[in-house]
Amino acid sequence: MSLVWCVPVVAAAVAGGVLALSARALEDAARSLAHEVTRLGELRWQFAALRSSARETDRRVAAFRDRHPVEPLGDD
Repeated sequence: MSLVWCVPVVAAAVAGGVLALSARALEDAARSLAHEVTRLGELRWQFAALRSSARETDRRVAAFRDRHPVEPLGDD
């Protein structure tokens, strides 16, 4: 066996190592993305509660304005 036959083996080993490192980075990115999606799911409920509170506030403001009307200002 000559030294020429070692070149493809070494190239394949280097390529395998580079592929493994790339796969590890991809795995870390996927894990990070899954964590962010989970956080967005948690925020969805908080935003729903905020929207509900805003609607309740709008309802109360409208009721207050109905009970306490203000005369429009005229141009004098």
